[in-house]
Amino acid sequence: MPGSEQPLLMNDRVRALIGRTTPVRQMYGSVDVETVRRYVVGIPDHDPRHWDPALSDERFGSTTTPAVMVHYIAGRQAPWVPDQLHDVMAQDPYSDSGYAATEDGDWLPSIRTVAAVKSHLHAGDEIEVLQYPKVGDRIFYQGRWVDIQEKRGRDGNPFLLVTHETNYWNQDNQVLLKVRGVGIERP
Repeated sequence: MPGSEQPLLMNDRVRALIGRTTPVRQMYGSVDVETVRRYVVGIPDHDPRHWDPALSDERFGSTTTPAVMVHYIAGRQAPWVPDQLHDVMAQDPYSDSGYAATEDGDWLPSIRTVAAVKSHLHAGDEIEVLQYPKVGDRIFYQGRWVDIQEKRGRDGNPFLLVTHETNYWNQDNQVLLKVRGVGIERP
């Protein structure tokens, strides 16, 4: 009932997701010049430090990538790995966990499997850049559900405010990025 203080969406199964993590994953291959070239042309970001060592070596140690590029390429899989994202989205086109699928199907469970919600709104991302990724870096990452809270909208109806975090680091165990996303799940 709108305005009631009793939680309608939050339950023990939802609470059990908080803190749940994926296994540590490794991106297929390493950061390469062709991926950087395609990304900087696509966004566009024609900063020469992405390809000119004379401009980047002194400050960054080598050429760098756009900082958030890793967030978008880390999930690439080897060519022989079946595309599980296709299967997840074919099963449920509104899935909120397909982006986290792995070769063995081990991903964070969808909020929809444990709460009576069916509508997702991406509420934004916060990206903390600790170090620029470099060409040749091997990328590792791990995601987790950070927090899930039940709130009420102006209309008095409940929704879940869901926070997910993914950390990225390189082969030297240097943390590159921390990406925190917030979503709103409604019945």
